[in-house]
Amino acid sequence: MRNTKIICTIGPATDSTEKLQQLSAKGMTIARLNMSHGDHDNHLDIIKRIQQINKHLVFPISILMDTQGPEIRTGQLAEDLQLHTGDEISISVRGGESVEESSFQIDYADLADQVTEGDRITVDNGLINLEVLKKNSRQLSCRVIDGGVIKSKRHVNLPGIRVNLPAITEKDKRDIQFAIENDLDFIALSFVRSAEDIKQLREMLERKNANIKIVAKIEDQEGVRNISSIIRAADAIMVARGDLGVEVNIEDLPSIQRSIVKECAIEGKPVIVATHLLESMIENPIPTRAEVTDVANAVYEEVDAVMLSGETTVGKYPLKCVEYLDKVACTTEKTPGLGFYKELKPQGAKQQIAIAAVRLADDLKAKGVICITKNGKMANFACAARIQHGDVYAFTYDDKVIRQLNLLRAVQSFKLRGADDAEQMVNEAIDMIVSEELAKRGDRFIVISDLLVKDDVEAIQLRTVR
Repeated sequence: MRNTKIICTIGPATDSTEKLQQLSAKGMTIARLNMSHGDHDNHLDIIKRIQQINKHLVFPISILMDTQGPEIRTGQLAEDLQLHTGDEISISVRGGESVEESSFQIDYADLADQVTEGDRITVDNGLINLEVLKKNSRQLSCRVIDGGVIKSKRHVNLPGIRVNLPAITEKDKRDIQFAIENDLDFIALSFVRSAEDIKQLREMLERKNANIKIVAKIEDQEGVRNISSIIRAADAIMVARGDLGVEVNIEDLPSIQRSIVKECAIEGKPVIVATHLLESMIENPIPTRAEVTDVANAVYEEVDAVMLSGETTVGKYPLKCVEYLDKVACTTEKTPGLGFYKELKPQGAKQQIAIAAVRLADDLKAKGVICITKNGKMANFACAARIQHGDVYAFTYDDKVIRQLNLLRAVQSFKLRGADDAEQMVNEAIDMIVSEELAKRGDRFIVISDLLVKDDVEAIQLRTVR
């Protein structure tokens, strides 16, 4: 089975029941809801379709909600504005007035206070670049470095400048409440700049007694600088290369991705690589060679998941995108990865047991590790050890835990039916694996558990399918 999990953003191209079923059959493990687009009613329809589909799946689809976050955008224009390299233009700040025919507005009140002469402003994901020449309280004079067409409501970045906006906006708060009400599995928090941002969200969830995992999206220089504390605070990390590639020097992006993936491996935290994986397939039926290599590099780094955005929301070939991710991942996984997990820092006895079980399974060329777990922690520990032969088969009574384990590399999760002691649980687990044709007679498994383990049951067992 494929180790690397696949996250698909759901949009007009994929939001029907039929398309969702097809995405799941092709290999999608997690569906992403992008709250920058659509309203709650639209997203609720998708949630209900997925919940209905899950009733018939052995491996259910998980749902990740992605917050919009603190965004800066261009204002409303009567018509598109063509900018030419070398032009000098004026930009009015929200609250000011456009005084020149060539100027446009940026919807950020503190813009003039925060930029200085020589700073760069980028528009539309870095396609248009401007240099600040001079400013007053309500207006900037800029030179066009890279020209293009300015449109209404286009995304604006201020590389290297800490934006004076809250980590969780009022819109985000409404969306988070929506996630809680609908029992979603993950919330991806956009533009995480510090561990305090994660703490704020976690306190909101705890007040509602909501069991939702937090994914920290790293999208700017401040997030990169504070990555160590953010990794420790979050449940998972997303390397969101869209905004991040605008906020940092683009030539630094590959090394930043690799350093974040490595630090997550050392800390035992799941990590997602996102954005532009198969961007050309929005229009084309096959990916570029460079895109295939990019996906393979993420798999070599042994990330937990890769994520598609526009490819599966508005793209012409969403199913083919998932097929290509599946093929590239399965082929690449036959070659040993970079092995960052070898520097994993064990934290407590349970993690040491999980690491020992995975190492023993690899040494014995066992079929995999069976992990019987209450809240998923033991399976997380086993995942972090990065099994090299076989899979981690996690078993629990909790449907929510099963869906949340979908994010973990090489972890396949199942629901226990009714066994009430450790021995019965192990036998039931083996029977379920065999019934799904994932094992056969003579296959060996290493068994670990944090659920109903009695004093007379060994911490690590070796079991053979009879």
